[in-house]
Amino acid sequence: MNIEQLEYGIVQYGTPMYAFDIDQVLQRVRWFQELLGHEVSLCFAMKANPFLAKYLAEAVDRVEVCSMGEFRICRNKEITPEKILVSGVRKKKEDIYEILDTFGERCSFSVESLKQFQNIADWCSTNKTSIDIYLRLTSGNQFGMDLQTIKNIIDMRRVCTYLHIKGIHYFSGTQKKSVQVIRRELRYLDDVFLELKEELGFCVEELEYGPGLAAVYFAGQEDTTEEQLKQLKDFLLHMRWKGKVTLEIGRALTADCGYYLTQVQDIKQNDGRNYCIVDGGIHQMNYDGQVRGMYTPSIQVSPRREAGVKKEWMVCGSLCTANDVLAQKAEFVDLKVGNILIFERTGAYSMTEGMALFLSHELPGIAVYSETDGWKLLRKNQATFEWNMGGNTKDEYFDRYFNGNR
Repeated sequence: MNIEQLEYGIVQYGTPMYAFDIDQVLQRVRWFQELLGHEVSLCFAMKANPFLAKYLAEAVDRVEVCSMGEFRICRNKEITPEKILVSGVRKKKEDIYEILDTFGERCSFSVESLKQFQNIADWCSTNKTSIDIYLRLTSGNQFGMDLQTIKNIIDMRRVCTYLHIKGIHYFSGTQKKSVQVIRRELRYLDDVFLELKEELGFCVEELEYGPGLAAVYFAGQEDTTEEQLKQLKDFLLHMRWKGKVTLEIGRALTADCGYYLTQVQDIKQNDGRNYCIVDGGIHQMNYDGQVRGMYTPSIQVSPRREAGVKKEWMVCGSLCTANDVLAQKAEFVDLKVGNILIFERTGAYSMTEGMALFLSHELPGIAVYSETDGWKLLRKNQATFEWNMGGNTKDEYFDRYFNGNR
């Protein structure tokens, strides 16, 4: 979006606010698809930005859902069940049953544990319905299962008539700045797949892989996304294993499309340093890797001023903590109270990772823009104080807990 389009959103909806450019994110998806080719599918990890799930579901091959909240968002937005991969380390039995009762064999599951496997198998056996599952291989943390557990599940696959083990799910982390990490992981997976075939006669049909591509947030950072994608494609082509590959991506797809808009409420100078206080803060905006504003993100100012004195400012939020620093050394021309600061590249995680309820400040509004449909408000600016003051609520869990009905 250009500054004029953003200013229209500011006037229409006020601050603080997140704005997401639908045209920009869809263009980025197409760019990824062109670089990777038709052999590689894309899965949108909706935890990066649930507000974009509806728009991206139409452009990608799959949407990864990691919680019942995300599942209900997909159901509400009528996202095609065949595109949904249910993931997440915590899947309660009743949650698994609710999803399967709703969509049945139309969606697929990533299996994180033997307990999850058993719960899905029980539902399938009872309902005589076949489900596609992906066994998540751990990368050495709490997620997924170790290789021996996966081998044990595969070895008894013929007993579980209604479960179709479609492939392996693997994700080790995000913001990988070295493509060599990805190369090592794919080599490891290549060896694992060969081992599964030789020992168990099991051919992996599909790899659901999260490469954890880094997003560029700050001034001075080099954007190597294009080179990383080209090398990633080359690594995949040179695997001995041949099967379908789906890349699970969130941050690298959506970061560029987001803007966080916050108004300057006060300006002052303490001990020779210029301070700018805004109506937002770190409870509403987060860049991965940012610590007390050490790195300077891209920031525009509205209204824009070309003439005047440029000064260095420390941009601070509304919280009662010295950690609430959005930028330590941001340079602005003739900054005044009432100006709007537009933080760029806030399309991934920023709107959900902050400590939103701290000090009972409001939740920012959320709006999207596209050239075809113009502006659309998805969420109004909302008060949160009622959520923090408590009230008379019935303790519905007490009897259930102590009577063992959990």
